[in-house]
Amino acid sequence: MAQTPAPRVDVPSRDEFDALAARVTVLEADVADLDGRVTALEGGNPEPIPPEPVPPDPSPGTGLQALRIADVIGIFGVNTFSSLDDGNMWGSWPADYRPEQVINALRYLTGDNTGHAIRIREYHYAGRETMQRPWLEQIKAAVPNTTVAMCVAANGSTNEVPSMLSMADLLVWTEGLNEPNTDFGSGQVPVEQTMDIQNRLFAEGADKLVVMGPSIVAGMPHPEGWVTGYFGDRMAECNSLLHRGNGHYYPPHCSDLVGDGTSLPEYIGGLWTAYGEHLIDLTEYHPSLYNNEGNGPSNSGWDGNRDAYYTLLALLRSSKIGVMGLWWYALFDYGEVYKCGLFPTNATNPRPAADALRRLCQTCLDPSDTARSFAPGKCDVQVGCPPNCDYHLAQASNGTFMLFIWHSENEPGGDARPVTLTFTQRTGLTMVDLLSGKRDELAPETDFVIDLPATVRVLLVG
Repeated sequence: MAQTPAPRVDVPSRDEFDALAARVTVLEADVADLDGRVTALEGGNPEPIPPEPVPPDPSPGTGLQALRIADVIGIFGVNTFSSLDDGNMWGSWPADYRPEQVINALRYLTGDNTGHAIRIREYHYAGRETMQRPWLEQIKAAVPNTTVAMCVAANGSTNEVPSMLSMADLLVWTEGLNEPNTDFGSGQVPVEQTMDIQNRLFAEGADKLVVMGPSIVAGMPHPEGWVTGYFGDRMAECNSLLHRGNGHYYPPHCSDLVGDGTSLPEYIGGLWTAYGEHLIDLTEYHPSLYNNEGNGPSNSGWDGNRDAYYTLLALLRSSKIGVMGLWWYALFDYGEVYKCGLFPTNATNPRPAADALRRLCQTCLDPSDTARSFAPGKCDVQVGCPPNCDYHLAQASNGTFMLFIWHSENEPGGDARPVTLTFTQRTGLTMVDLLSGKRDELAPETDFVIDLPATVRVLLVG
């Protein structure tokens, strides 16, 4: 996790912004062959890698191409600290990471019998496997479809790689060194040490797991400069030793507002360029921890409501542009310094973002055994969006389409903007606001105009 304030934001020129937008356009098209790439990586992984999301068809044809709803929600994860209860090794007190508390929190986020699962991400030092293995085994046994990423923890070395890979049967993803260019009390890690770890990790783990690169802390608006600046002449070598690029994203304001180089699409475009056009995971994310407008958790008056709104926006945007994973930092607050948890210390006191994720899972449930393997179809609808509004289409295995529409601003609520829907035949809709929970039944029509304030809604079709 980044320990320093978010860097100053310089507004890019028009040419720079156009270049960032062009990178994302290419990224959206490039991930069209995801299923094939993932299949090639499954190799010796004892647990098959879950199907990855495929972006919508850019030309509607007879309708909009949907993704599986399990894949849309399934990219979301949380950072966890399994070593907490053994002498407080991770310094995360007073959070309670005992297995039963983590299980309760994961179950709260998804709701009961929705079919959805939340990924987790762990940090590793050699010797901790005796603690982490039984911890992971208990959680995976209690919460079906839980998948796990694990990184070499801050200031680690190649000594951590063999013991981390000894748990390959419990993992889907592994990562290189966590934030080597952040001073965790020992100064910046030399690139040679970071590369030694990546070389050994890829050599010994690439046939078993999806291997990510190290998570270089990168500022905005040009994260690619931070990444290439750290690696220097070893950038190309690093890109040959990973399946995915890896970043940590702490936006200064709403991540869905483009133009100043700090939005999620612009940030991903920069990482994608630096990491040789590899697909990107965001292994740490928090919507407001480093908010530069006085709206972060450390500011008086913060209540977490903005985080709920921003998190839904980030999840849907990530899915739409082909981000492969979005791990929130963290499941519980990190010590008494960072109010960054979906819960303060355990599942008994959910924050608004936790409630929003739960409402998403309960509204868009798909408990079927085929939720992650059926072929999603197309919905015969055209969507017209005014500025700052967008949409994303998913489908459950029972055929129900789920059309997400949202209006992005720095503050939720405010003035509404009209979103138009045109179906080829009369269609009834159930509309749920994922922030308030308000539910409306819309009588069958072919044309709808929905006045949309700054919020996120889902329309259940059919």
